[in-house]
Amino acid sequence: MLRRFEVGKYSIRHDKSEAGGGYLADGKVALGLTIGLLSAVLLIVLLGGKLADLDFNSLVDITPILISILVAGASTFLAARALSEQGQAREAATDPVLVAHFGQREDARDVITLNVTNVGAGAAIKVELDVEEPDDDLMKRDLFVNVFVKHHIFSVIPQNRSVQFSLGFGWDLLGENPLPPFSVTLRYEDLAGGRYRSDFTLDVREMEKLSADKSPEMRMVDALEKIAKNSG
Repeated sequence: MLRRFEVGKYSIRHDKSEAGGGYLADGKVALGLTIGLLSAVLLIVLLGGKLADLDFNSLVDITPILISILVAGASTFLAARALSEQGQAREAATDPVLVAHFGQREDARDVITLNVTNVGAGAAIKVELDVEEPDDDLMKRDLFVNVFVKHHIFSVIPQNRSVQFSLGFGWDLLGENPLPPFSVTLRYEDLAGGRYRSDFTLDVREMEKLSADKSPEMRMVDALEKIAKNSG
């Protein structure tokens, strides 16, 4: 019997928790203190002269002070914003980003794999992988590796590197009764101690139209093996 699954978009959630000092590092405190001081000075200037009793000449006298306060406040705000944007750009250039996705083994493209790849700019350490078991009879899938059990923590996944698990043959995971979608949760840290969590929902049906032909490298290996046998 053909089972139907509701088609939804590829679900991803990526959260980061600062290791410490996040509120002090991006200028929020400096901005707050500066605005507070400027506001206090502004109140003193206005209330000290009894705003209701100020005449035109007094207003003219304090206008340069008011303009200076406004300019200083705007400059402080723009500087804090620029500092925050620089911090975000610096994080994007150093933060690890782990993604969970399906793939194919290079030496056997009919085997579907579950990959955890670091597409960020820094190493991910203390990587925890948690794969939720779908509502399915996994014994009938002939899985090569049961990824739906708790895995030991990975010490490090460097930049542009991947951890690969061979799930099983495509015809065991797809066909008329495909493996239901399942959730993958990744928890890890960067070298500075910042903590991350990413959640993915994977659907193996995305692999059903991909070619399972041998790669050029494996064809070369097969050709060399045949030559070796014939020459022997």
